[in-house]
Amino acid sequence: MSNRSSPVPLPHGPPQAIWSKEEFAERAVIHARERLLTACEAIAMIGGLAAHWKNSWTPQLSLTGAVIQDGSAGAGDQAAHVLPGQILIDGKAPWSLASGDRAIAAFLARFEVTAAVPAAFNRADSQAETAGLKSAFLSACERAWACVARGNRELTPVFATFLEDASRAFERAEMSKRERSNAATRLGDSSASDERLYESLVLRFYRVHGVTAKEASQRFNMATYRS
Repeated sequence: MSNRSSPVPLPHGPPQAIWSKEEFAERAVIHARERLLTACEAIAMIGGLAAHWKNSWTPQLSLTGAVIQDGSAGAGDQAAHVLPGQILIDGKAPWSLASGDRAIAAFLARFEVTAAVPAAFNRADSQAETAGLKSAFLSACERAWACVARGNRELTPVFATFLEDASRAFERAEMSKRERSNAATRLGDSSASDERLYESLVLRFYRVHGVTAKEASQRFNMATYRS
């Protein structure tokens, strides 16, 4: 079981108040990549638990809000959980089923990790989760468990479906933010309109994250997570 550092370096330093358009786009893309790659690793880790499941029944996987957090952000930023939520297996945290201190630490590290991001990014994340990212993550964990339980250690199709679902969630969230921006404009609330429009742009950049199922499969091979 891996306990290596996060797939993409996470910003936790002093907030940067003013960005160029290029910096804004780059940070949004990096944040989306970090969320998706960390999710893919967590999916592989859940599959790794299935390889050691000894009970006669198939457990029920569920998703709740995050329960642990690795730190806080500086003034002007918010500490946003990288994963869309906390996976539970028959109501238990996955680290409670892991074997050995290294595996337990790896699960804790993945599910507690946060990134220091502007409030607009955090709100964009929440909208994407509501628009389908949470359900996509849970479904991918369920598919990974089922695949490994059947003896299939190839998770590339699971990653592919998850990434497709995530991109659709980003698109739906962007459309929702634009609709809310237009509604605020009609009500004469220019401040709210600008905020929702800004968040919609964040979500648009999320959609060009560039993560592929092949990349995820190469990074998070089941040979690493089944031991």
